Amino acid sequence: MLLHIRTPKDKDKVKAYVDDLKADKKYIVEVKVARERRSIDQNALYWLWLSCLMNETGENKDNLHEYFKTKFLGVDERQCFGHHFYLPNTTTKLDTLQFKNYLDRIQEFASVELGITLPDPKDLYWDEFYQQYKNFI
Repeated sequence: MLLHIRTPKDKDKVKAYVDDLKADKKYIVEVKVARERRSIDQNALYWLWLSCLMNETGENKDNLHEYFKTKFLGVDERQCFGHHFYLPNTTTKLDTLQFKNYLDRIQEFASVELGITLPDPKDLYWDEFYQQYKNFI
């Protein structure tokens, strides 16, 4: 059973539920902080940055997406017909904090490895950057 705690009343209900569990059985209880999935704004920024990198480097935007997923999120090893293959981990399941960290790593890579500045929306020249690349999304 999956229980969500959003209010003190919810917390009391979960405590009561646990108290009512049968003592002669074994249970596994996992508690983790609920985080929102990556935001639409984060996703839009990501694809805007990939558009910029595509324009500046000549690399395909989808290839950049796969490259960064592999580089910064790792791969998942799979097996089919006795053969091993690898798939990059996905960005779709990242929460907002994880996605921010992913974006930070891409921003640092672009700056250090490529000499390309990827601005944040709060930066002074954001509007100019956005106007230049918005049509590439």
